[in-house]
Amino acid sequence: MKNTQKRNPMEILWICMSILCFIIGICRTIKFGINEGAIMLISSIICILMFLWRRSIRKNEEKNDGNN
Repeated sequence: MKNTQKRNPMEILWICMSILCFIIGICRTIKFGINEGAIMLISSIICILMFLWRRSIRKNEEKNDGNN
């Protein structure tokens, strides 16, 4: 039997947000300097961390459901 993992839409949303923030951060850095682009680059990092946190929660839940 093939093990298929159910993706949470929030995980996909966090990845999309991190890519969008990163692109905006790069554009703002090029046009206005690092002071203007830093907030978007930091937001991109936060979005990636949120994705990793959500993924670890999902994996722990799947692991606990498999043990029961």
